[in-house]
Amino acid sequence: MTHFEPIDIDSLPTSPLPSPPLAIALQKAVALLESLSKEQLQDIASGNGGLVYRPGPVRQVRREVVHRSSSVDIGGAVAEINRLVTPGEVADYLQRRSAEFTVPVLKEIARALGPTVNSTGRTKAQLRRDIVEGTAGFRVRSAAMSGGAWAKP
Repeated sequence: MTHFEPIDIDSLPTSPLPSPPLAIALQKAVALLESLSKEQLQDIASGNGGLVYRPGPVRQVRREVVHRSSSVDIGGAVAEINRLVTPGEVADYLQRRSAEFTVPVLKEIARALGPTVNSTGRTKAQLRRDIVEGTAGFRVRSAAMSGGAWAKP
C-alpha cells in the first residue's frame, strides 16, 4: 500500500458555498480526476505528477446590437400598466394602443415589466396575454392566495 502524507484539514481553505464558476470548475476537475488511472492518481497524490491549466480555444461571441427608434415611451407604458388593477384593464389598455405597440415594442415593455412577464412571445396576441398575466393577473392571483383562499377563519 502506498503511503500518503496526511493532510492538515485545518490548513485547507474554507468557504460556505463556492461561487458558480468555482463550483463548475470543481465539477470538471473531479470529472477529470475520475478519468485518470490509479497510477496517474498516485503520481498526483505523491507529488510526482500534477495538473496543468491550458486555456481552451477562444470563442468569438457575436452579438448584433439592434437600435430601435421607437416613438413609444416604454417607461410610461410600464408605469401605466403597473397602475392598472385588473387584467381586463391591462388588456383594454394594450388593445387601445395596438397600432403603436408593435411586436418589438411589446417585447421591450415585457422585459421592462420584470421577471413575472414572459417576453418570448412571437405575436402581438401572445405578448399581450403574457403582459396581462404577468402583471395584473399575477397580482390578482397572489392576492387571492395570500388574502383569500388561504386566509384562516
